[in-house]
Amino acid sequence: LKAINKAVVSTQSTGRSVLTDPDTEAMVDTDLKFACHFTGPLHKECEKYAEKFNSLIFGKIRDVFGSFEDHSACVLLDFCPEDGNSTTVCDVCTAGFDEVREIIVSPVTETLIKSELELACKVTGPFSRICTAMVDEGIEMVFKALHYELDDMDGHGICKFLHLCKRH
Repeated sequence: LKAINKAVVSTQSTGRSVLTDPDTEAMVDTDLKFACHFTGPLHKECEKYAEKFNSLIFGKIRDVFGSFEDHSACVLLDFCPEDGNSTTVCDVCTAGFDEVREIIVSPVTETLIKSELELACKVTGPFSRICTAMVDEGIEMVFKALHYELDDMDGHGICKFLHLCKRH
């Protein structure tokens, strides 16, 4: 059992190391920017958004890995014995839901999606103004609905509903 514990912690440590390594982020950034070259005259804009998106995602990955120790996750997944660890599936669910909700309703996400769609509208030529107006209206409506549904939503409540937290 100790060998399995060590293997699990080692695997988690390796995953953490790879996903939080600045070189990994740089490689993904390079690949995203390479893909932008296929967007033709829009490649410069695409590269800017790819860099923002990549930075946002890797920032969140670092935040998540910074929240949990390898041994704590090992205990949570029932691969390792508990040594005073108090992290539960409920804690992970709640933190995960709250993090995802924050990304979804973030003004940065709204601006990024809106900018990308408005950029796509430029290829519609004479209809670009109509397209942009529809995008602006549609994005505003979608994000109002998201805020309406998610702003008051409690991660712990959702996780209790999913039976991942104990009901008191």
